[in-house]
Amino acid sequence: MICVSVGEKDYKNAIKVASLYDFAEVRLDLLETVDNKITEKIFSSHKNLIATYRKKDAPNANANADADADTDAKRLSVLKTAVESGAAYVDIDINESIEFISSARSLCVNNGRQFIISYHNYEETPSLDILDKVIVQALDKGADIVKIACTVKDPADVERLLSIPDYYNAIKIVIAGMGEHGGRARILSEAVGSFFTYASHDMKSCTAEGQLDYKTVLEEQRKIVSGW
Repeated sequence: MICVSVGEKDYKNAIKVASLYDFAEVRLDLLETVDNKITEKIFSSHKNLIATYRKKDAPNANANADADADTDAKRLSVLKTAVESGAAYVDIDINESIEFISSARSLCVNNGRQFIISYHNYEETPSLDILDKVIVQALDKGADIVKIACTVKDPADVERLLSIPDYYNAIKIVIAGMGEHGGRARILSEAVGSFFTYASHDMKSCTAEGQLDYKTVLEEQRKIVSGW
């Protein structure tokens, strides 16, 4: 299952791009303007979307957003609207406050949605011992799905990242590689048990370093299945 991460600035374009795919993530923090009305339009248009609303100071977040765009109260209000409008998943960063994570999880529980807790490391792929602690922490905070996204600098990092789903085969894990070798990890992730993988609509609209476009990921995955 490939999830297309939509990072359009205009919400109408975000709806248009998401409609092309069976599964997509809408990066609300990358929209030029986001409010409850816009959010309702987005998430009522498609029934298999991830709602993601990072803080403005998070990597790739829209620095030109409204001054109050990253306040917890506004983000929770927007996420509430997303869930009530049909969002299938909500993705929250593991470094958010305990209160914010708890509130976001409650939105999911009360509406029968899946709760994703994400860990991002933009410097490296840590040791498995460290990643194990991250996964345990995410589960303790109520994650239904744990996303691990790390910068991979060499083949050893790729292999370490790809080993995670098999070790945690009793839970839903999503892995994503970032950086120069990130694409390989993304292509192979589902084959080793990642719940899904991320791609962009095209190479001009990547929302993370190392992300590949949907067509490339799909073609490479088909090669794996057919044995090249």
